[in-house]
Parts: sequence; structure tokens; C-alpha cells
Amino acid sequence: MYQIDVYRFACALARDAREAEDLFQETWLRAVKAGPSGHDFEGGNPKAWLFTIAANAHRDVLRKKRIRRLFLRERRASMTDRAADADLGWDAPPDSRVDATARADFRMCLRRAVTRLPGRERRVFVLKDIEGLRHEEIGRILGIPENTVRTLLHRAVRKLRRELAEFRPAHEREQALEEGRT
Repeated sequence: MYQIDVYRFACALARDAREAEDLFQETWLRAVKAGPSGHDFEGGNPKAWLFTIAANAHRDVLRKKRIRRLFLRERRASMTDRAADADLGWDAPPDSRVDATARADFRMCLRRAVTRLPGRERRVFVLKDIEGLRHEEIGRILGIPENTVRTLLHRAVRKLRRELAEFRPAHEREQALEEGRT
């Protein structure tokens, strides 16, 4: 029922299609292993429960990677265009009033901008603005206070606005420049 939502969230967390698939599968394995006793959907929301499982599985993956780096002294790889262009499943239905090329350009830039956000900001943005969860649900999923969720979301939106400024209508760009903001 929530496969598409969980996959989209896994893509946003992992920033790589292959890792997202692994995270997606791990999420469902953990949900099945939890069985009927694990279906204590916090606040009665199974989607939030699945996102919590995905976020915890992602933390486990990151923890393992961190430990590996310490022992192997690997350098952290920079984000590649391949990861930035991964299909995050955010394609909106086409709007006949907007040119298809412009839509494609915007989607590509949005994907890249979201993948460049720091991890916590990216997770909060995806859960709130892509998945539509409430601040309190996001806080529960990520294990952070609701006010922290609001702060991280504000930072993420501010960074995205700056990075995607070229897509604003001309009069909004001019007004932003006059007000000293980008």
C-alpha cells in the first residue's frame, strides 16, 4: 500500500538508486519481522511507522559505513552526477501550460538541490514537503524535537530557494534582489 512512498523516501535518504533499493527492501523486511506485534503504528499512522523503520535502517547503514571508514581510512566520496540524477520518483503529472523541457530541467535541478542538502535537512524536507507528514510525526520518526524539525525545514527551504532562484518568475527574482535576498 505504501510501497511508492517508502521507495521515494529511501531514494531521498540514500541519494543512490542501488542503495535506495537495498534500503527499501530492508525496510519491508524489518516491517515483516516485526509482525503483528510491531504494528503499533505510532499515532495510528502506518506510513509514519514505515518511515521510522526506513530512517532507522538508513542510520544503521550510515553507522556501518562510518565504522568501515575508520578501519579502512577511506576518504568520503563526493556526490556524483549519477547520484544527483537518480530517479527519486518525484515526477509530477504534466501540466499542459508548462513546457515539457522546462519541467524536465526543473525536476533535474530540484533533485540535485535536494541531494545536496545536509542529511538531516534533506530527511525533514522530504518527509514534510514531499510526503506530507506533520512536524510532530517527523520528530517522532527521526527522534528529534518538533522545534528542531521546524528549524531544519526552514534551513532546507531557504537553501533550496537560493539554489533554484533561476526558476522564479522574473519579477520575483528582481524583488528578491532589491530586498537583498536570493
